[in-house]
Amino acid sequence: MKTIRLTELGPATLESYLETRRMLLLKADELSVRIAKMEPVRTLEEMDAILALDKDRRLIIDMISSCSYIIEWLETGRRPGNRRGIERRAGYQREIPTDPGKLPMVSDWEEASTPTGKETEAGRFRLEAALRGLTERERNCYALAHGELFSYAEIAAMLNISKSSVGTYMVRAQRKVENNIANVHILVC
Repeated sequence: MKTIRLTELGPATLESYLETRRMLLLKADELSVRIAKMEPVRTLEEMDAILALDKDRRLIIDMISSCSYIIEWLETGRRPGNRRGIERRAGYQREIPTDPGKLPMVSDWEEASTPTGKETEAGRFRLEAALRGLTERERNCYALAHGELFSYAEIAAMLNISKSSVGTYMVRAQRKVENNIANVHILVC
C-alpha cells in the first residue's frame, strides 16, 4: 500500500502559488538531474526506474503549468487566454435573460395614455399595411425579432433555418416595411 503525504500549503494567495511553483521547479530540476545521472541505461530495472522518475517529472511539470495559469489569472484579474476583458464583451455575453413576470408593472401615467378604440384600430390598420407584401417567412422573422425580441440565433433555432437566412429575411422585411410605411396614408373620418 502506497502512503500519501499531505502538505498544508496555507491560504490560496498569489504568494502561496508563487512559492508552490518555486518548490515544484526545484523538484523538477532534482528529478532531471537524477535521470541524467542514471544514464546510460544497462538493465531493464534501470530503464523502469528512469521511466518512473520521468513519469513523476511530467506530473510535476503539469502542476507547474497549472500554478502558472492560476498565477497569471491572479495577477491580471482575468482568465488567461481571453483577449477581451469584462468591459469588452460581445452582445450575446452582455445579455441578461429576464423573466417577464419580474418586470415592473405599467405605471399610472402610462395607463392614462392608453389609446382609445379608434386609435387602436388605426394602429392595427397601419401595422397591417406595413406588413403587407411580406412573405410568411419574412413576417415570422420580423415578428419574432421586433415583437418578441428574440435574437437571430434563437429565431433560426425556432424556424429550423440558418442564422444568415434569418438576417437575409430581416433585411428584406425591413426594406418592405419601410416602403410600405412611406406609402401608407390613413384617412380619418
